[in-house]
Amino acid sequence: MATNIKPQDAFYAALGVADSAFEKAKGFVGDARTYVDTNRTPRTFAEATARDLRSLVTSRADQLQKRITKRQRNATRTYNKLAKRGQTLISRIRRQAATQRASEQVKTVQRQVRRTAKTARKAATSAAEATVAAAQKVG
Repeated sequence: MATNIKPQDAFYAALGVADSAFEKAKGFVGDARTYVDTNRTPRTFAEATARDLRSLVTSRADQLQKRITKRQRNATRTYNKLAKRGQTLISRIRRQAATQRASEQVKTVQRQVRRTAKTARKAATSAAEATVAAAQKVG
């Protein structure tokens, strides 16, 4: 289904993004003010900041590890599915009658090439011997 994007829609979308970013920033500033008001003394502020930062990093590290594990599992699963699909395709192609005929034709051509090469080798050897014999008679 095709959608028509009008220039004013793109403009409205950009305004919406800016408004959303402004709201997020305003909320962040309010949270920071509340945090600073709660921890007025520099020591309390530093201890609370370090504690909060430590818990944030720990929780983010756990989330990141879970995400990485999940992505690795998905990648492995996808790889295995693709490998199995490829194996199925190869076995299906090998079983096809056209492939069997082509394989037999290749074997037949290989035999014919070997015979032709053998015949050409014998003819070349005979021609060389005949040339040498003729040269000896002439010369």
